[in-house]
Formats: sequence, structure tokens, C-alpha cells
Amino acid sequence: MAKRKGTVSKIGKSKYSYFIQLDGDQHYFNTKYDPKCGVGDIVGVEFEQKGEQRSQIKQIKVLEDNGAPKGYQEGEKFSAGGGGSSNSGGGYETGPNRQDSIVYQSSRKDALQMVQILLGEDLIKIPTGDKGRIVVEELVKEFTASFFKDASNPTAALKGAEEVEADTAPEKANPAESEWDDGDVDDDEWS
Repeated sequence: MAKRKGTVSKIGKSKYSYFIQLDGDQHYFNTKYDPKCGVGDIVGVEFEQKGEQRSQIKQIKVLEDNGAPKGYQEGEKFSAGGGGSSNSGGGYETGPNRQDSIVYQSSRKDALQMVQILLGEDLIKIPTGDKGRIVVEELVKEFTASFFKDASNPTAALKGAEEVEADTAPEKANPAESEWDDGDVDDDEWS
């Protein structure tokens, strides 16, 4: 078995199975069951390679939930198979997951710009080296989640109706998450 960590960019349904795609890649991770993750969630996938662009999911673990609807959303469209060129128009969704993906991407872009502004104006101090990189990554994640939540329900955000979570401190890293990386991992590392 192999493992991969990534951000869910697409969830779809074919005639016989469901699938997810990670990080906008053309690789399809197939499963018999509706996946319990949403577009924009960061997941760890344990899979068995079935072809050059296709794998069978053995297990999905949501490592970071962005609050998007879970599983396949009815009304989505996609083209199965070869995944044509990016300008061919094939393979694009029109359902709610596409909209969530667009809102997530926009929220992430805005989060990156916000962190850049804060750093450029010396409004936040960060340590140097790897610790500084980790702090910046966590800030981007927090801003992305906040902007996504606000953009998903702008009326509530504008009226101030959203409740502020009691614990706004960043979560401590989950030791189980450290086993996931952006590439394949040996079976021995699975817990």
C-alpha cells in the first residue's frame, strides 16, 4: 500500500464508483463508497495503485476539515476517463463542490495576501528558519479557514451572527498526522 497527503480538489461519481482528486492532479482515487471528506479538506489516503492515473482507496483520513459539505454532491458533472486538456472544457464540474472549490481557492489566495501584508508591514514577528515557515503556514491555514467560512455564508458574516469559537488558539500538531507526507510512504509507517 502507498499513502499520500493532499487537499481534495474534486469529488465525483462514475457509473460504478466514487472518486476524489487531490491538489488539482489528474490522478483518480476510486472508492466503492461515498467519501467522507469535502473539497478543500486535507486528507491522508492509503491506496493501491491500479494504473498510471488511477488508484483504489483503502482508507481516507481527514487531517484538516475545512467545513465544506462531505461526499459527492448531486448535480455535479464530470467527464470520466482520459481527462482531456485543461482548455478542452471537459471534466469541469458545475455543482456545489465546484463552487466550494472556487471559494476555497479564493480564500487561500486572500489568506496568502493577508499574511504577506502583515509580514511586509512588520505587524507580526516570526522566528527565523523552519519555525518561521511553520508559523506562516499555520497563519495561512487559519486565515483560509476563516475567509472560507465567511465567504460560504456572507450574510451571517456581515451581520456578525457567526459565533466566535471559544478556543481560537491554533491546534497542536496531531502526532498521527506526522506520518503523512506529500509522497508515498511504506506500509510499515501506517498505524
